Amino acid sequence: MMKKIIVYYPFEKRDLTSGSSVRPVKLLNSFKAFGEEVGFEIIEIFGSSKSRKERTEYIYSQVDPEQIIYCYMENSTIPIWLSNKNHIPTHPLVDLKFLKYLKKQKIPLGLFYRDIYWKFDELYKLSSPQRQIMQTLFKVELSMYKKYASIFYLPSLQMGKYLNLERKNVYSLPPGGEDYLSKVGKTYSSPLKAIYVGGIHPRYGVYEMLEALSIINEPKKKIELTFIIREAEKEKYKEKLEKYQNQTWLSIKHASGSELEPYYLESHFGIVPIKKDYYNDFAIAVKMFEYLSYGLPMIVSNCEAQSEIVEKANFGIIQTSTTEGFLKGFNEILNEEKFNTLQVNAKRSLLEEHLWKHRVEKIHKTLMELRN
Repeated sequence: MMKKIIVYYPFEKRDLTSGSSVRPVKLLNSFKAFGEEVGFEIIEIFGSSKSRKERTEYIYSQVDPEQIIYCYMENSTIPIWLSNKNHIPTHPLVDLKFLKYLKKQKIPLGLFYRDIYWKFDELYKLSSPQRQIMQTLFKVELSMYKKYASIFYLPSLQMGKYLNLERKNVYSLPPGGEDYLSKVGKTYSSPLKAIYVGGIHPRYGVYEMLEALSIINEPKKKIELTFIIREAEKEKYKEKLEKYQNQTWLSIKHASGSELEPYYLESHFGIVPIKKDYYNDFAIAVKMFEYLSYGLPMIVSNCEAQSEIVEKANFGIIQTSTTEGFLKGFNEILNEEKFNTLQVNAKRSLLEEHLWKHRVEKIHKTLMELRN
């Protein structure tokens, strides 16, 4: 009989417009490809609690637990009981029943724990009574996961210190990339084309980045920037952008998903300028791996977790998210030899360790070790 892997998402799959929605879909697709390659069946469980109840009841009655080699699960951005679209817990025990089933049948469970913004009052923007209720629910949920998960996967190991987890069963599982390198043919030319995709709240470091570009492009244009932001945010921060938006080196665009590809293809390098703080030190941007998918070297700020990834494979320049830091970074990447080295390393790093399939291979290896 064919061995089976369960991929369990206690939420509904959404459009690929944000990091939190991209990851589950990309990983599931990679699990399916992996299953075809090695001859395992992938059982998907996701959607509303009603849908999950139907799928788990099928497993309890129709699937031999001896055939299930492990389960990979991701938590949601809200407590598991509120994951229905209307946030009403119509089947509040469905997930706990499934976790108990896995434990009873000795089926290893690998849980990806997505985020801990809820732990920080200054980041979790709810009224005080609401926030306290939600934080209590998150704490109960985390206790449940600690009881039933064999392995915790985190975006970065740096996040682990806030969760009080046993180190031996904790692994980093950052986002992954796709191999679009066959479409890429961009070689060094002047001016270099940079790309930034993301938010423009001051904590993202974009205004220091823009100021550094305005300095480096005087008197001669050396670097152009494709600045891809949300239209609503452009309006919100129009006073901060006003100084730069008529500059010939700046092109402001609004795009997401597949609309981004033409901009990636015309770019030489990407920028991840987010400011260093306790939260950003363990956060990992999906956009960093999108840049990498197109073989783009990058300039990144010195946040701990992302710096570690960049430094290990030497595919980018790490600087402080200050005007002076970005100026140094831009001057460094303008060196053709340096740029070429970073570009080669970016492509190699993607193919050797940063595709979504590498994430599935790591999940498989670490969970299978528990069975041996």
